[in-house]
Amino acid sequence: MPENRVTDQPYGTYSVYSVLKTGLWVTCPRCGGMGLVTRGDGPYHFRCTRCGHARTKELSGYRFRVQNQCPSCGRYYNITIQDRRQQTFPVLRVTCPYCGFAAPGRVEQTGKQVWYGEGGDLRQGQDPVFGFDLWFLTSFGGRPVWALNREHLAYLIGYLSAGLREKPAGRFGLRTEADTLPGFMKTAKNRDRLVRRLKELQKK
Repeated sequence: MPENRVTDQPYGTYSVYSVLKTGLWVTCPRCGGMGLVTRGDGPYHFRCTRCGHARTKELSGYRFRVQNQCPSCGRYYNITIQDRRQQTFPVLRVTCPYCGFAAPGRVEQTGKQVWYGEGGDLRQGQDPVFGFDLWFLTSFGGRPVWALNREHLAYLIGYLSAGLREKPAGRFGLRTEADTLPGFMKTAKNRDRLVRRLKELQKK
């Protein structure tokens, strides 16, 4: 019987920013139904698909980064610039997170955000915009396990249940979605139980 094989997704495929384009699935604080958090060019929006409860949150700033290919080790990296004074410079010298080599890179404005001190904690299963619990949220060994939407949930189940996991073509040495998973999810002894727990979420 052929071994179940899966190809991992590029890093950022299931980031909050990418998922917000189609909808981040959350639990409505009013009725407990499923709601969507979305973002267009303006504010962030929440609407419950069951009771119609809606909220809006304005954007509160811009994100800045230096995205570069390290001239020493050749790996690509993406450094968020938090210091407001540094955000005004067109070029900054930043350190490669992989090998420590410092090189200049262009400072880019990548879009608006609400993450500074607002919303919830994604690591605890809350959306970072309004702070609502994610719709696909469970726990394993006392630690939260979640998915951002149904597509992300299907990815997690497929990746963890595969017998052979491969990097996307042309992305060796670069980060993938699996690199964002906590170690306990990728540990062989946990995978079967985690997959069963995630499949329970698919029934919602």
